[in-house]
Amino acid sequence: MAPVRVAFIGFSASAKTSWAGDAHLPYPLSTIGRSHYEIVALLNSIVAASEASKKHFQLPSTVKAYGDSSTLAKNPNVDLVVCCTRADVHYSTILPSLRTGKKVFIEWPLAENIEKAQQLLETARSNGVDPSAYIIGLQGRVSPIASHIQEILASGTIGTVLSSQVIAFGHLLPRDALPESLVYFADRAVGG
Repeated sequence: MAPVRVAFIGFSASAKTSWAGDAHLPYPLSTIGRSHYEIVALLNSIVAASEASKKHFQLPSTVKAYGDSSTLAKNPNVDLVVCCTRADVHYSTILPSLRTGKKVFIEWPLAENIEKAQQLLETARSNGVDPSAYIIGLQGRVSPIASHIQEILASGTIGTVLSSQVIAFGHLLPRDALPESLVYFADRAVGG
């Protein structure tokens, strides 16, 4: 079977955080990942930013750089669009791809508000996108810690769990404040 041809939205060479590249690039660039996926396009706010990201992330020269989501959506050589931008731009960057019937992966939250999230879903449905072809990424569900806890619970080693509470933090950052570069994570206007 031919590899799935993937377009990524939001790999920035100058981002405040490296989440997108750190979270989404390792597998498609691995030996096993390359047998399943081929990165064919990259979209950022302008073509020059996409070109800079191709160089920064050492992507193949064959990867097409885009600065406009509507143009990317028209590319017939893209099977799957992976959106890893801030939540407040998910809607505008992924809507054109849904209108053309592309399969999509969008990080959580789906959009900055429920109305836009519902519009994305309605657009996918009205353009014939099979519900199994759009994915909302809840990466924490497949983290090594969550997977191990699921294994322990499934094995019955600790009996039947009737109630639980988890208090956790996922970074080596202060628990009571965000670094300046991540303050936007708590901003409701951008989906925080």
